[in-house]
Amino acid sequence: MATYDANLQAAVDATSIAKSSGETDLASYLREQLEERDIETKDEAWIEHIVQKIHEDPNFMIDREPDDYERPEPQLPR
Repeated sequence: MATYDANLQAAVDATSIAKSSGETDLASYLREQLEERDIETKDEAWIEHIVQKIHEDPNFMIDREPDDYERPEPQLPR
């Protein structure tokens, strides 16, 4: 089972909630959510894939990361 960055999933979850609240431009909303979490991507195919999956399943768990995503270094507990 693959693991993915929790911040990516949080952005997807927030977008799914926005859809439930009536948001119609999910791609723009997802981009804003990623930006709020300091996640940069130009992978438009990934964004469109995620939006499609949110339409199919509001509880969608990401199945891949954007192609240009650089996972942050793990932080050790202090």
